[in-house]
Amino acid sequence: MISTAVYFTLISILWSCQDVIDVQLDTGETLLVVDGWITNQNQSYTVKLTQTKPYFANTPAVEVAGASLQLTDNEGNTENLTETQPGIYKIQTIKGKIGNQYTLKIIAQGETYEAKTEIKNVPPIDSLTYRFKEQRSYLKEGIYVRYFGPELPTIGDYFRVKVYKNDIQYNKPSELIVQSDEFINGNYIGDLEFDFGDPFKVNDKVKVELLSLPQDAYYFWQEMVTQVNNGGLFGTPPANVRTNVRNTNPNSKKKAVGYFGGSAVSTIQGTITQNEGVIK
Repeated sequence: MISTAVYFTLISILWSCQDVIDVQLDTGETLLVVDGWITNQNQSYTVKLTQTKPYFANTPAVEVAGASLQLTDNEGNTENLTETQPGIYKIQTIKGKIGNQYTLKIIAQGETYEAKTEIKNVPPIDSLTYRFKEQRSYLKEGIYVRYFGPELPTIGDYFRVKVYKNDIQYNKPSELIVQSDEFINGNYIGDLEFDFGDPFKVNDKVKVELLSLPQDAYYFWQEMVTQVNNGGLFGTPPANVRTNVRNTNPNSKKKAVGYFGGSAVSTIQGTITQNEGVIK
């Protein structure tokens, strides 16, 4: 996560001399970082707890061990998460279910935090088509994949699309796809072509996942990309993106960053066998 705490070294070069000036800025308070997700897929999930660190620190994040985490859902199920390794807490019994709401309670470092999320419905993916394209000024030669599927008729749906090539996810900030249905509500989607600058080839495996998102998760991912890509002449100072993790003590100054969310998932996968085809 991005923290406003900063420590840097300013190097000033004048003529043939080099002066190294160490400037110590306020490091700011250390915040709890929450990273966790639960979906309707039949697998186990984890919640990771770490601490923020100075913005330019070249060290791994510090794990928050020994915390107490409890997950509940609206059906009355309760589970105390098991710490399987320092800072990693496993969800073992509660399953993700479309339409359900979940509350994660965290007791860590003398503070109590709470995060609420829900799992919204997700439409199916009908098919993926693919075809070979020749080199162009803005396009690499290779095979490109296009998505086909309906959008839900309800208003206010949010989604994330994950694309994998040979089981490796396209996961750079520029490859993150999150979408609101504001302008496409209820329409059929057939013009979403994936171009990450690394096209597919014959015999490559392709997998696409469509994940439903709560509204605040959609804005979390949007703000995350903005912060990661923030820079240049008109860049703004780094800031923490929004979070759904709240301190339950309104008088406490200790805050948390990160996100605990829920998704339903539609998946389609297959192998590219020729220059043009369909995966269903």
